[in-house]
Amino acid sequence: MAKKTKEKKTNEERILDQHQIAYTENTFDWIKQGAGALNEAKAQGVEPKSILKTIVLQANKDPKDYVVICLPLEYEIDLKVSARELGKKQLHLADNKKLINITGYIHGANTPIGISARKGFPIYFDERIKGLEEISVSAGKVGRSVRLKQVDLVRLVKGSYIKVTK
Repeated sequence: MAKKTKEKKTNEERILDQHQIAYTENTFDWIKQGAGALNEAKAQGVEPKSILKTIVLQANKDPKDYVVICLPLEYEIDLKVSARELGKKQLHLADNKKLINITGYIHGANTPIGISARKGFPIYFDERIKGLEEISVSAGKVGRSVRLKQVDLVRLVKGSYIKVTK
């Protein structure tokens, strides 16, 4: 009989454990499955609006001025609105090819948990998630997420809520 092996915890899960924050692991791969991942999430009892993507932005073309905005997968970000909210002249998506050097993560694995702990970039959340009790964010590995209380995550990463669209 084959032995079922449990995946090793990610560093982000260890950070949550260190801070005694309760979470559950989920797997759905938005990068490979797109909207199909939302159906998979629904089948697991996870509301799609509660699954957040982590967007890394560069402010004012300054190579040292990065911000992170987390918002539901199905929403888009308005860079002009977000820049105005943050008091920045302009915001641009960080270069995907350089993400590993900027955040320590590849595209699809960026997580506010690790970026906050390792890089100290300011973390912002779409104000529309305020009413959600639980949210899911990447666990630092493509296709792997952690689900936790929204207030616990915001407190852990010292996050703030902003308006990201009109």
